[in-house]
Amino acid sequence: MDISQLQFLLDKYQLTPNKVRGQNFLVSDEVLATIIAAAKIEKDDLVLEIGPGLGALTQKLVEQAKQVVSFEVDKHFQPLLNKLVKVNKNLQIKWQDILSLTDEQWQNILFTHKAKHYKVVANIPYYLTSKLINKFVSAKHKPQSMTLLIQREVAERVIAKKNKHSLLSLAVSFYAQAKMAGLVDKNDFYPVPKVDSAILHIDNIRYWDHKADERRVWQLVHYGFASKRKKLANNLLSDQNLDKDAVSAVFTKLKLDKNIRAEDLSIDDWIALGQNL
Repeated sequence: MDISQLQFLLDKYQLTPNKVRGQNFLVSDEVLATIIAAAKIEKDDLVLEIGPGLGALTQKLVEQAKQVVSFEVDKHFQPLLNKLVKVNKNLQIKWQDILSLTDEQWQNILFTHKAKHYKVVANIPYYLTSKLINKFVSAKHKPQSMTLLIQREVAERVIAKKNKHSLLSLAVSFYAQAKMAGLVDKNDFYPVPKVDSAILHIDNIRYWDHKADERRVWQLVHYGFASKRKKLANNLLSDQNLDKDAVSAVFTKLKLDKNIRAEDLSIDDWIALGQNL
């Protein structure tokens, strides 16, 4: 879909991009092709799409997948998307906020389409990124992969390997592997956003398999990131079950700098803390 085709659809259906919902429409067939290639959609796949909007990515997905289930909250797109459903028997639109989707509801969808696995593909508003990734990497029934068009800066944080972790990069690293599948210039969108984007591919999504209690590790992570300017040791003392001597002893045992901050810990460091605190 190029800018002229986009403008035609906006005029035909009397639509205006909603800034509050972060609607920036992709106007590059080349980028769409890159997303599809990165997602590795196969003919027997069930794809969960988030925010189909004007359907540019949706049309590419229905050409490749066995079934596409798209979640949209903006009913201004209903006349256009309903037409897509009529001409594509393998497309279903769910008028629901993806964040409100329960494991039980999704399990019913999988059962209806006789699918055991699924892939997530989406061009999502920037503000939704963290919540969406967290939702699916921690879901009871996890996807095989997630291919997301998101803000470049966020994608770069997600793929952080050793240094300067964030809550989001930890959420991905504990459960999956992530890589950048392509960079997208801001001018490939309408209206043009303030920042560039990137295609993030997350795969090898698995259940917790680390040698530490999952709940305990996440408790420590959240304590650790509660105040980014504070040293990790001081943040951990927010846990009423810990005292300064216990934390200091574990830091010494694990050879952690007492001045270290949460963002500087590796995955292995967090697992070790979970085992020892």
